[in-house]
Amino acid sequence: MRQLIIASLFTVCVSAPLLAQPVSGSPSIPLTPAAIANGVENRITYEYGIEFVTIGAPGNAPLVTTGRANGRGSVNEEYRIGRFEITTAQWVQFMNAAYGRPSSQAIPHLLPPSGAFWGGQPDPTYTGPGQRWRVTPGQENRPVGNISWRMAAIYCNWLHNNQSTDRSAFLNGAYDVSTFGYVQGSIFTDQPTHNPGARFFIPTWDQWLKAAHYDPNRNGNGQGGWWQQPNASDTTLVYGPPSNPLAQANAAFNQSTTGVNPFSILLGAYPQTQSPWGLLDVAGGTFEWTEEIYSEFGDPLRRFFDGSAWTAPGVIDLVSQMGSDFPSISQGLFGFRIAAAIPSPSGVLMGVVVCGWGLSRRRR
Repeated sequence: MRQLIIASLFTVCVSAPLLAQPVSGSPSIPLTPAAIANGVENRITYEYGIEFVTIGAPGNAPLVTTGRANGRGSVNEEYRIGRFEITTAQWVQFMNAAYGRPSSQAIPHLLPPSGAFWGGQPDPTYTGPGQRWRVTPGQENRPVGNISWRMAAIYCNWLHNNQSTDRSAFLNGAYDVSTFGYVQGSIFTDQPTHNPGARFFIPTWDQWLKAAHYDPNRNGNGQGGWWQQPNASDTTLVYGPPSNPLAQANAAFNQSTTGVNPFSILLGAYPQTQSPWGLLDVAGGTFEWTEEIYSEFGDPLRRFFDGSAWTAPGVIDLVSQMGSDFPSISQGLFGFRIAAAIPSPSGVLMGVVVCGWGLSRRRR
């Protein structure tokens, strides 16, 4: 009996970090039949309140199209990616950890969020150093805009370092912030990709494309292929507020034509618009940063983003389209979803050893 009890407790210790339920700010939306057919329901994990889906079909065929996307989208290994863009509740937690400190300990490259592009507000009860925010009631799942590529990278550092409030936890882990800068005015010096061993990171463009458009059963069971739109379809999306029964995404419309403020629409408001892997709001919400670099004459100038955004034209939702901007720019339409590594077997084994040691100590 004692062996059975210990074995059960070992299972809890190992599974808890990945199988915990989502916290407020990570909406739970049922998968579409297409995503279920691709086995996504058995590929969902949660870490730090973020819902991840594991993207399988390693070594998938690349995209055949026109322009820069031709030959892209093949990924040789499994990886995880968020089903949703980063939410207000998640960003408030991060900003409070980053800003709740004296100015002499400020984190470089972080800007205070703009009230127009998220659902947070200053916390008037806070009297400590720095600044703190709180979520406006009902706005936990609102997407966060006005995020630069560098701010997204620092968020990944913080997660990689287990959400520590130590200043060093924001400065390295997934990305070395000391590399962030410019030479000759517009050539950026930021490291091109995330550090080897990073637990959380901004997705590569290939990873983003695959998660948004590739279907392992596109042409029949086990016969993969690519969809033109990020909802397992080749038909152009219908854009409009959720009150429109035909609408599929929050983009390409504004308040003056619909009477609805697109910036107030929460993530998950279009539950039937999902990628073949179950990702929501790939269309609408914010433009999503990737690691891909746009360069001229070999000089890195900008980073790619993909997916349509709030009031922007929806043409970018076509699989062959994308955009780019400087990594320091934090416009209202810019946000992100994060990717994550598959936990290694050695990490799971370590969990067993640590939990087992603790039980042994308590038993004595």
